[in-house]
Amino acid sequence: MPNRLQSLEAIQSHIDRTKDLTKRASFGVIRFNLDHLSFINERYGWDTADLMLEEIIRRINKLLPQESFFGSMGGGNFVVLTPPGHTVVTTRSLMTSILRTSDTPIAAAGMSLPFSLSVGWSMFPEDGKSVEDLLTGAKAALAEAQRAGGGHERRATAETTELHLLSSSLEQDLAKAAEDNALFLNWMPIVNTATQKIVAHEALLRWNRPGHGEVSPELFIRCAEEAGMVEVLDTWSLRQACKAAAYWETPYRICVNISPVWLASERLSKLIAEILQETGLAPSRLQIEMSESRFFGPEDITFRELARVRALGVRLALDDFGSGHSSLERLRFYPLDQIKLDRGFIKGLGENDRANEVMSAVLALARALNITTCAKGVETEYQMAFLDAYGCEEVQGYLLGSPVRDQTQPTSQPI
Repeated sequence: MPNRLQSLEAIQSHIDRTKDLTKRASFGVIRFNLDHLSFINERYGWDTADLMLEEIIRRINKLLPQESFFGSMGGGNFVVLTPPGHTVVTTRSLMTSILRTSDTPIAAAGMSLPFSLSVGWSMFPEDGKSVEDLLTGAKAALAEAQRAGGGHERRATAETTELHLLSSSLEQDLAKAAEDNALFLNWMPIVNTATQKIVAHEALLRWNRPGHGEVSPELFIRCAEEAGMVEVLDTWSLRQACKAAAYWETPYRICVNISPVWLASERLSKLIAEILQETGLAPSRLQIEMSESRFFGPEDITFRELARVRALGVRLALDDFGSGHSSLERLRFYPLDQIKLDRGFIKGLGENDRANEVMSAVLALARALNITTCAKGVETEYQMAFLDAYGCEEVQGYLLGSPVRDQTQPTSQPI
């Protein structure tokens, strides 16, 4: 296939040809990749992954109209250019056809392998008038599609492009954050609904970026995930949280959010065991939380690793419950102690009868499975009363308390 350099030259050629057609002439830049490629490599091997990519390329070549361009950007990333003069409508139609190539699994290595693609696209000249702008917009849109969990498409917008560029500039500073003591924890209190007494604290990772001040957690954690640095942050926050809690006078439970990327490599239980031994924290005081909205990997490997963690005496929680797409399956299959209800669930309480009925049904299901519940984002007395009445064991939110800075870390940070 044409390589990255040839792809860049093709985009410039399209720009030169299209800008002289009419004022309304346009073409699309479609970037896509195979979702979870690293997992496919680990699970089935590079040879199988290459066979899957070859079949995807073959399928997409069949879809392309004359004068389209199809090239490789490296690392399992590809670019398609629609012919000069193609509109938003025809470009969107082609992009949809590309996504639908995953409707039929790929036969490889004696197996039938399902797959999905993530697609990001931009239009000349609306989303950019240069090669760099068009590619950056499409890349930012692709990253947004991948964050939706795979199998999605997004078009470039000024907002997503700006966020992508900002994230790129953060990577170098973030890589040094743990070393330079620029990371710190805030503790969010968790309250027993019946007694209204604090029973736990959630560790919230925060970052003061030198020269910029405190960075939004959503932004820098997303940046860390895309740059492959999230395990460094997870290790830092887990170690610091356990170290701090070991010296508390009251033995509250601590809740630490960990990325599910640890599960496929089966290294999480070893890390937790090492940190518990190092800090002396009782395993029963630690709760590991993983967001439902993230990809957990293959069920068998995930179950095995979560079972190891639980065998250490550590609790497991499914975070952001209701924000993902496979809640019930995970409740059925994985050894969970608690589900943490997404704040979107809580915000809807009292707004209509359906929201209330859904919440009461979820709480009843959790009780039937012998899984406790914790509601996030509780901000009103009505929400608190509803949750108490329907048996939600724990709550957290600004109605009950705000995050507090961890005092075991220096309070003066470089700004």
